[in-house]
Amino acid sequence: MKNLHFGGSSDIALKLTKHIKNTDAVSSKKIDKKYKKIFKIKNYNFLNINKLKKEITGKYDNILIFNGLYSSSFLSMFDRKKFINDFEINFLIPIEISTFVIQNNILKKNGAIYFISSIAANEDKIGNASYSISKNALNFASKILSNEQKKRNIRVNSIALGLIDNKMGIKVKKITNSNKKFMSVNKVIKKIKIILKDKNINKKIIKLSND
Repeated sequence: MKNLHFGGSSDIALKLTKHIKNTDAVSSKKIDKKYKKIFKIKNYNFLNINKLKKEITGKYDNILIFNGLYSSSFLSMFDRKKFINDFEINFLIPIEISTFVIQNNILKKNGAIYFISSIAANEDKIGNASYSISKNALNFASKILSNEQKKRNIRVNSIALGLIDNKMGIKVKKITNSNKKFMSVNKVIKKIKIILKDKNINKKIIKLSND
């Protein structure tokens, strides 16, 4: 099983690669050499992503798109610039990456694209406005993309993470005053490993949470 991580510098992505061999990464940040191969880009936009087409020559079983960023926002204090920025990071960039993957045919037959999303996509907690809405859009887009790619034997799913016991999870819990339980990073890794091995998962929003 060969995997490619976009946004390979994320906490979960880095720890996942310790447990899964033959994993490459695309990253705009400096990361250590846990990965078999690292493709570097200056920043995530469609022009820079397309520059990778000559470098990525192999085919993968799974593409994991970790790109995303939590930030607190409120609809009653609507900030157009902030909402556009959050949508670009949490929705547009992951969709552009999936387009690159499909157009350049870097997935094996019955390969899968996994968007790393959040259970916040279906929650209405105060302080999560742009994050929840953008992740909800990503989840719905994954189902549409799955329908579009069915004939090409490409599976598309979202993995919706709950509160993870790391710096980001602690920050989110404090901002939203959530009473949800943390899930350990090791438990998340264990569950994702099982998901990646299942060749029958398609058009699913897979929730990973202790609640």
